[in-house]
Amino acid sequence: MNVTFEHPTIIFDEKIAEIIIEFVNHILYADSEVTLRRIVADYAEKSDLDKYFVYGYGSHHFWAKQRKITDPEKVFNYRILIVKF
Repeated sequence: MNVTFEHPTIIFDEKIAEIIIEFVNHILYADSEVTLRRIVADYAEKSDLDKYFVYGYGSHHFWAKQRKITDPEKVFNYRILIVKF
């Protein structure tokens, strides 16, 4: 998988840096879209990924955006990373 950071992650909680680094490390083990989907689902279940980030899939990529500090129901307009598969 090819992970591209498109924007800096805002570290307003010390857990965020740990989560994003571990998450990217997990993503790099994926060798297909199916594996990537499984890895993302497993990591989200075992971590606070959903607390700080929202994410989804396009036809040939995975993307993630960061939740806002002031209102976690809202997200920044830009992606922090994209993974092409």
